[in-house]
Amino acid sequence: MKKALSLLVAIGVTSITPIAASAAGALSVPASIANLSPSQIATISLASARAAGTCTNVSRGSAVGFTFGSTTDSGVTQAREALHFNTATGEALLIKGVAYVNLSATVINLEFGKAYPQYANRWISIPATNKDYASITSGLLFSSMLSQVRPGGTLTKSKVTTLNGVKVIAITGTANAELGLTAGKQTLFVQAASPHLPVALDAAGRSQGVPTNLTVTFSNWGKRFAFVVPSHVVTIASTTLP
Repeated sequence: MKKALSLLVAIGVTSITPIAASAAGALSVPASIANLSPSQIATISLASARAAGTCTNVSRGSAVGFTFGSTTDSGVTQAREALHFNTATGEALLIKGVAYVNLSATVINLEFGKAYPQYANRWISIPATNKDYASITSGLLFSSMLSQVRPGGTLTKSKVTTLNGVKVIAITGTANAELGLTAGKQTLFVQAASPHLPVALDAAGRSQGVPTNLTVTFSNWGKRFAFVVPSHVVTIASTTLP
């Protein structure tokens, strides 16, 4: 939901579940990446992630005067996200090309630019033809999420170190443009052991001119997600939402 919270990217917890051996084998993943270039390491890590096809992502961010975050199960065609902005909360589902949102009054105001308390904490369906669909669903699906992971610019790498009990190599560059950060720096932590999946990322820069920090962790690689359309849904066309 980039329009409301530009850094609530659907990009999990710190445990790493390896992808299937068949997928890793098909990629010919090397046993060691320590001697490879930063660009090669990032490419191998993202290839392993694509082979997994799904994951859970937990993001936590902060800026002057507020905190934000989200937990997202990102699938190929379905996704679910729980988000917060300070104490305000919301939930979004993406099922068969239709978005379903259930937002607190504060988050509705952030997303639509005006107070609509009558629609707070109610499920609203939004079709792909709606003008707000793209901003609401940005970063939810796995492919959209993964496009935000690789740092930009000239990359550098660290020696093997430990992050949350996992041996990793840190790949650092500029902030990925899709994160919405300007003058930013981003570090991707890649699992040192095969299949070298992304473990976490850190990013810092400015969002709409405000200094902002973001941390994202990943888990549940390759897990199959199944979501159900909520009951008691109203269509956005039947509301007065813009």
